[in-house]
Amino acid sequence: MTFSEITKMLEQAGISSPAFEAAELIVRFEGVSRAAARFGDYSSPLLTEALNKRIKGTALQYILGEWDFMGYTFKVTPDCLIPRADTELLCSYLCKSAPRGGRFADLCTGSGCIAIAALLERPDLTAVAVELYPQTLEVARENARLLGVSERIEFILGDACTDTLEGDFDIIVSNPPYVTAEEMATLSPEVLGEPHHALTDGGDGLSIIRRIMEIYLSHLRKGAPLAIEFGWRQGPAITEIAESLGLFSEILKDIEGRDRVAIIKRKE
Repeated sequence: MTFSEITKMLEQAGISSPAFEAAELIVRFEGVSRAAARFGDYSSPLLTEALNKRIKGTALQYILGEWDFMGYTFKVTPDCLIPRADTELLCSYLCKSAPRGGRFADLCTGSGCIAIAALLERPDLTAVAVELYPQTLEVARENARLLGVSERIEFILGDACTDTLEGDFDIIVSNPPYVTAEEMATLSPEVLGEPHHALTDGGDGLSIIRRIMEIYLSHLRKGAPLAIEFGWRQGPAITEIAESLGLFSEILKDIEGRDRVAIIKRKE
């Protein structure tokens, strides 16, 4: 199979970036450079198997077994949510806002990409990462080991909707499940291949966010923020929840100008 033939097969399967994905698959399973990927004729059984999986709807990231976030490569499996560029806003805020030598917590850590990338960007920080599902937590542990930050991060197997933390923190972040039950019905088969519990709370998409606001402000040092990613339509609801709890909220917009991250603090 040539690059052009693979691209056409992906295009016919409805893949939105067929040339990009063809190159990614060839590089990964044929061991050639991206520059060379367009010029060979490929027949590897591994490439054929990967191509068939992609055509049937398996996410490219799960097929490759890895994906980049904040410029670092993370292991990903079907046990965890795929790292997304939108979430880099939350991680960037963490990196910029944590004080020197600070300690932060990452709730619903998934692959660990937020916490681990922040530790790589800020070698002075230490972290606690909380995850409900054991298999997912193992992916995060492996990523910490592979990227060399295991000594600066503590992993906790626990439910973010209960108080899982001990001590005080300079910042707490979370990318919790926030897709509504109604929105789940509109997602592509590819996205629905990701763990549903990492996408949705099964209701209005706000229940876990509400619980995090209720619980974790008590673990923040004076003036320290709680930063939460949410769905771009949920900004007004997030502000309303914060106000009902007597909290200050600020909404950050992503690169496309959409509401994406809430900064929550106690009112002074």
